[in-house]
Amino acid sequence: MDDLRCRGGALVCIAAPPGTGKSTVLPHLIARARGHAVVADIDEVLESGSLLGVRIADPSAAPIWPAYDRLWDRIAGFVTRAGFDMVLLTQVPDSLPAPEKGTLIGWEVDDATRADRLRHRQEPEATVASARSDAIALRDLLSPSRVLRTGSDDAPECCADALWEAARTHLRRQ
Repeated sequence: MDDLRCRGGALVCIAAPPGTGKSTVLPHLIARARGHAVVADIDEVLESGSLLGVRIADPSAAPIWPAYDRLWDRIAGFVTRAGFDMVLLTQVPDSLPAPEKGTLIGWEVDDATRADRLRHRQEPEATVASARSDAIALRDLLSPSRVLRTGSDDAPECCADALWEAARTHLRRQ
């Protein structure tokens, strides 16, 4: 008999630069995954962009970013070792995770759309430039077949459909 508690769950990380739409698509992706996977966005534990009073997205917080990543590794470990699959919306990593850590899928929109979204949120130009650098890093990190592209006119529900289809093939409980 197959015991999911012993087998553990799968982890699929969807990496996307700021301004792609992770927070906007999150509730729609949760709805699609209900009963199949736990879905989370790494920004969900932040309060107004801060964790324990530290602004995570600020470049001055760079020394604590590895600890923040380890926090999410642990959270994902809790979920998957309990036998549940997890889809985690995350920032673009510096390198590919080891295969035993899960599957990495990329998601992006065109540079102009991402910049417009960030400027609409009144992000500084340094954030816009950093997000563009993240998009370039994502393209360098993953083959084009592993990067999902959505358009500026795609509704969040359509983006969630596409992301769920890309993620679910890597899950144990489809």
